[in-house]
Amino acid sequence: MLRLLARRWSLVAVLAALGLSYSTLVVAAVLANPLAFGVGVVFASMLDMLVERRFRPIVALLRRAQFGISHRAFGQIFLLLLLVAITDANREMSRVELLVISLVALAVPVCRIGYLSLLTLAQRRILPPVEVRNVDLPENLHPPALPRILSQHAATRLLALGLLPVLAGAYSVHHNSFRAFGVVVALYVAIVGVASLFLLRHLVLLSRRHTRQEILDGVSAALRAYRPEVVLYFSGSASSVYQIDMWIKTLERMPRPSMILVRQRHAIQNMARTRLPVVCIPSSVDLMNFALPDARIALYVANVGNNIHFLREPRIKHVFIGHGDSDKVASFNPFSKVYDQIWVAGPAGRDRYARARVGVRDEAIVEVGRPQLDVLQRWTGSVPTPTPTRPLTVLYVPTWEGWTDDDFQTSLTAMGPVLVRRLLELPVPIRLIYKPHPLTGTRDRKAARVDEQIRAMIEEATRGQDPVPAELQDRLDAIEELLAQPTLDVAEAELLQEEWHATYHQAHAGRHVVVDGRLPTLFDCFNAADVMIADVSSVVSDFLATGKPLVVANPKGLSEDEFRAEFPSSASAYLLHPDADIAPVIESILNGDPLAEERAKARSYLLGPDEPPAQERWNAAAEALIAAATREWSGEHGAGPRWEEVERRLKDGRAPVGLSLAAPDTGDLSDDEAEPDEANGLEANGLGEEGNGALPTSALGRRGTSDAGDV
Repeated sequence: MLRLLARRWSLVAVLAALGLSYSTLVVAAVLANPLAFGVGVVFASMLDMLVERRFRPIVALLRRAQFGISHRAFGQIFLLLLLVAITDANREMSRVELLVISLVALAVPVCRIGYLSLLTLAQRRILPPVEVRNVDLPENLHPPALPRILSQHAATRLLALGLLPVLAGAYSVHHNSFRAFGVVVALYVAIVGVASLFLLRHLVLLSRRHTRQEILDGVSAALRAYRPEVVLYFSGSASSVYQIDMWIKTLERMPRPSMILVRQRHAIQNMARTRLPVVCIPSSVDLMNFALPDARIALYVANVGNNIHFLREPRIKHVFIGHGDSDKVASFNPFSKVYDQIWVAGPAGRDRYARARVGVRDEAIVEVGRPQLDVLQRWTGSVPTPTPTRPLTVLYVPTWEGWTDDDFQTSLTAMGPVLVRRLLELPVPIRLIYKPHPLTGTRDRKAARVDEQIRAMIEEATRGQDPVPAELQDRLDAIEELLAQPTLDVAEAELLQEEWHATYHQAHAGRHVVVDGRLPTLFDCFNAADVMIADVSSVVSDFLATGKPLVVANPKGLSEDEFRAEFPSSASAYLLHPDADIAPVIESILNGDPLAEERAKARSYLLGPDEPPAQERWNAAAEALIAAATREWSGEHGAGPRWEEVERRLKDGRAPVGLSLAAPDTGDLSDDEAEPDEANGLEANGLGEEGNGALPTSALGRRGTSDAGDV
């Protein structure tokens, strides 16, 4: 958090202004100046509301420092009482009068705390144990909604409403009459009290809602109409949602019905649009009690601890597919032994496990290709000669620093700024596309600083280039606004995204760009590039599908033979040594590209043959594994309880009234930002202060930050 503040001076300035505003209130109270106190409290409250709405890092920092918005609201009342005590001590106010005024003033924070407590309890009661997208649910399974006026931005609204009693108190001190103060406080208590009664009513109604198991069984029954046999399983952070996105199209093209199962609420909010059913079950106990009777195989995109909650199901065949095929340690993790099969792109993946000797059986490895790469444009011929109107487009995609200090993670810290500077200074016309990994700077502060340095260098270089035409930028903004609409269907979104890409490349033709976000996609950057510079990661093998030249960083300075033996995916790549002298490499590429034939050979080794297509090989592997699961279990499939038990509970009337096994009415459960944290109180649970007490928003209305692979 402090590192973020150090990188963004605007946050530091806002934080300093907030501290100064409350310091001014203290001085005004001590100097017994009610007019200055009134002006100061208005400024401080306006700044508070701005911070809560716009500066989330500051909100998180203040809460950790025990100075969240509720603390600041109480501080305003305390400083008002200090103003009253100091001022009226000179006016001979009795202790009884001072005590009465203090008790009246304390009604404001007491009402605030009470209301937010009720709101937090109601939000937790509303939060469903399972959430869905693209699954038709009966109306009685939809989570109840609180009125927006009672829940949305509740903390800041209470702060704004609480400003009136504080101003009335300052006014009363100035005129030495507290009648106005009492009237305004009474009005505040009445308003908050009525709102609290409405919340209590909702809590009573919520107490009559379905049990967790009834909701689980109801959603399971609705999902049965889709009969999903293939389950893509995901658990991870918000920055890892791209691991789902990269497989969505592959699953949508499968002949067997598929679904996506996620374990965090942010994933169902932030993942890309899809036609597939999506189910979110945060609790491991709920997952074990959720019936998926038609499931035959489960696909895992990462080795994470939460996988164990689904791996325990013996009636499903479990397959590790990962989120990129590379020479990094993640592609031959010893944990992979727990899966029934491991699907890799080509022979290189099989050899990688054999060399690592981590206990993975050769017969457990299946070569399926990389179906995602079908969208890449295959390049033939030599690289075009760069001209001012058609510069050489170089894509730099460094990986992140990794969770450990394994060698060859990222070139950013070793050579990034030097490499970028030399690229920008090349004598031939260059267009640089810089796309860092979404996790860059997560663990290593140096990586974060270098990333900021490179961004600044590129920004400086673009100042000498033609600006983006205003009409094209307006069109991009309009398309992005349309893409953000939660009601947009998948087909419309795909057409808009294609238009966005075409407009983007027209707007930025010849310009250096930093790609930070879901658009443009990584594969679109592949199609736009003439040459790629990368680290040892999955983008190396993926980029080979284009046939274009690629450069792999060798930041440790190994000899070429040693490096290529250690990382076979680099066999057909130009190596960039620690001095980051890219000029001779670019010159070699432009003067004949001597490694072109080697890339064609490496492509089949890393990605498998061109025929049959990867999607066909993927589908064939799935069919074979589903057949094996059927033979082994003779029709007994799925996760969670047996379907017979769920049907019995439904027939016994313990399921929601009106629920049947037929396809129910349309609808989808909405969700909140995160699972409540029971231990952290109002300001730490995401439903009180930081969440502003907001209603759950539609899961279709939020999108992730990156479409990159294992860069």
